[in-house]
Amino acid sequence: MPYKDIVVQIDSAAAHDRYALAADLAVRSSGHVTGLYLKTTLINQYNNIDTLCYLPPSELDRMVREHNQGQDDDAAKAAAILTRDAAASNVRCDWRVIGGDSPDDLIAEVRCADLVILPPPVPSPAYNVHASAVDIAIVGGGPVLVTPDKVDRIRIGARVLLAWNGSREAARAVRDALPLLVEGAFIEIRAAHPTAGAPDSAGPLRRHLERLGYKTNVDVMEDDDDQSIGSWLKREAINTDCDLVVMGVYGHTRLREFIIGGVSREMLHTPPLPLLISH
Repeated sequence: MPYKDIVVQIDSAAAHDRYALAADLAVRSSGHVTGLYLKTTLINQYNNIDTLCYLPPSELDRMVREHNQGQDDDAAKAAAILTRDAAASNVRCDWRVIGGDSPDDLIAEVRCADLVILPPPVPSPAYNVHASAVDIAIVGGGPVLVTPDKVDRIRIGARVLLAWNGSREAARAVRDALPLLVEGAFIEIRAAHPTAGAPDSAGPLRRHLERLGYKTNVDVMEDDDDQSIGSWLKREAINTDCDLVVMGVYGHTRLREFIIGGVSREMLHTPPLPLLISH
């Protein structure tokens, strides 16, 4: 089933590649793109509101107006770029502003969409938006495409690196990635920490993907150092000239861990290329 209803977070004019990627994916399925700007309240920027309590009402009113106007301006600038990219690709598109003080509004939106495209989590997001890609992946009910502001190639799905350990989450990620793959795509399967004497968990996956018409290659990391896996996956994705990485996520949102140990913060926070995550 193609991804026809695509949601993309719009947050700045600098994220042009993210918006262009959303438009390109919609072209493939004759789909629709919805841009969402997450707007926060001024009070959300402060851990302690005592500072605001001592301000004169006129000063507080000025700060609220400037805060809101700054976000409205950013939303309009980002939406203009998204709309331009969609029009150039002849893709249907709309955009709107939703609440960003909590992830609730975004979760409600993405639960009724096929795919959501989000920026990587950062320690200090713009306007302190409280909705990370991992939160959305775990509770949103669908796949999340984490996309850096700058990517080398807008068209993805020709050569894909797939992190695999045979888990339910990994299998879910594989299925969610299929609509993104082009015909005859090459899948680089990567596994880590194989158990001695255990069956080859990548074997059934390789046969399945080849039956679907994809070419595959499998490589296994023998190193026991968890902290090196993220770096290894990054190197593998770059060295094999992939345009997409696919991984499953598991566990509590606060843990922010991927299927292969606790190493995936590195992949998530600084992805070398678009990263599809699924729970």
